[in-house]
Amino acid sequence: MQKIVGERLPKFSKSELEIVKNSFDVLGLNHYTSYYIYDAHQPKTNVTGYEHDWNVGYAYERNGVPIGRQAHSPWIYEVPSGIYKVVTYVKERYGNPEIILSENGMDDPGNVPFPEALFDTNRVNYYTTYLKELKRAMDDGANVTGYFAWSMLDNFEWLLGYTSRFGLIYVDYNDLKRYPKMSAYWFRQMLQRKIA
Repeated sequence: MQKIVGERLPKFSKSELEIVKNSFDVLGLNHYTSYYIYDAHQPKTNVTGYEHDWNVGYAYERNGVPIGRQAHSPWIYEVPSGIYKVVTYVKERYGNPEIILSENGMDDPGNVPFPEALFDTNRVNYYTTYLKELKRAMDDGANVTGYFAWSMLDNFEWLLGYTSRFGLIYVDYNDLKRYPKMSAYWFRQMLQRKIA
């Protein structure tokens, strides 16, 4: 990272390094999807930014086979094993810190008509498979202490506006009435331990 980002990284004195070393209480981790990563052979550029700093290429398919089922967002593919891999990687690489999954979810198109939008079986499948993989990571010793589904309500998404619905609860954007989706009922049953 120092080679790629260079002077944009902050400089710390030895005493500052000691202060920040192992200084966090909990790691908040967002996880929606997984990608195949490859060496993009990118030449050094003066363009700065988040994706340039990765200095890798990422793909959603290999040899023409998608990594998983695509959600509505072009960047989300369902890859449940990815949540297991990232949580166990953090456990092994960073000494098993306390982890809270601060965002995890998938979206459906925003133009699915009501009440059809309430029958979000893809979201139920997403949460079923992702939470099973998260439980497997916990069974393998990962120190996961919290989980937040993204999102409780349909909302305005930064990238897609109202054209995408992540919520467990459908929001009618005309009158703001709220209607629980199938996934909300599934989530309640899961929390009450009525389903495995």
